[in-house]
Amino acid sequence: MEQVVTQSSLWVNLLLGGVALCLLVLPLSVRWVESHLELFLLAVGAVAVTISNGWSSELVRHTLSSPVYVSFIVVVVSIIFNNYSRYIFRVLFAFFRALEPRYSFALLILVLGMSSSLVSVTVSALLLAEVLKVVNLEHTTMVKITVFACYAIGLGAVLTPLAEPMGLVINQALAGPPHHADFFFLLRHFFGWIFPAICALAVVAGYTARNAGTTLQMYIREDKESYSSILRRTGHIYMFVAALTLISAGLRPLAQSTIAHFGGKILFLANAVSVIIDNATLAAIEIVPTISSTDLTYMVIGLAAFGSMLVQGNLPNIVAAEKLGIKSREWASIAVPTGLMLMAGYFIALSIFL
Repeated sequence: MEQVVTQSSLWVNLLLGGVALCLLVLPLSVRWVESHLELFLLAVGAVAVTISNGWSSELVRHTLSSPVYVSFIVVVVSIIFNNYSRYIFRVLFAFFRALEPRYSFALLILVLGMSSSLVSVTVSALLLAEVLKVVNLEHTTMVKITVFACYAIGLGAVLTPLAEPMGLVINQALAGPPHHADFFFLLRHFFGWIFPAICALAVVAGYTARNAGTTLQMYIREDKESYSSILRRTGHIYMFVAALTLISAGLRPLAQSTIAHFGGKILFLANAVSVIIDNATLAAIEIVPTISSTDLTYMVIGLAAFGSMLVQGNLPNIVAAEKLGIKSREWASIAVPTGLMLMAGYFIALSIFL
């Protein structure tokens, strides 16, 4: 009987491994998937949950409700920008006129990265997208700055339990002994690791924009975005978040039988799967109250550093890419090399100082 169960688990893990491979490869190689990414992710998420026999009324309820908060923020911020652009753009105009492009973009990414832990990653990504929509940038330069900014936003979100569920999961899991995590636990533990990386990303973004044409389009849009367009974009983001909920639930057995048993450096590298599995899900699987400070650092930095390599890897990516019309392949062409360099830098630093 035990052998049958083991063989069944093996087949489930093999099938889920195939699902994970599809999530990594197809958005970058099939144009239909790239153009209809949210539908593809929903379908794959449903398949993953079916393979892992994870369907339940609770999962359906959570899948339908989890995107509501993000969707609400998207609608509210979009309407604010749409109706009060006259005042917002004047502030932006003064900001970009006061500084050279390399300084203005570097400061923008630094502020968004460091504030994302307080105002939420969704708001930070929307603010980024709105700024980039009204600044004249060549498309490739815009994509690069968006990717660097989303990495910074994702890293900054680690510093409090407010910005995204991963921080809350960590705080709750470590609230008791020996860590006694309070609200400022993440800030104390990770600021020294996160701040230098955000500064580096800000500098790279500034360097990228050094020769960019950055004349702000100072006009009050007569062609304001229609409410139907805002709702359509919000619907896409809703589907994205719902799909990620299904994917995380479906791939959970695979994660539990593999990376949950790793530690330290292996755990850091294994958390590359955060490009397809929600960070909070991985954190919930990997964290135990007795986890050492060293393993905790490897784990969290790995989750934060890898998340933006693909559009579907992190919520800020989804929001910004949807708002700015960035496709999966052009995102990955910038984000994957950036993520690998970030990973290498962190791996070396962690190996030396931990």
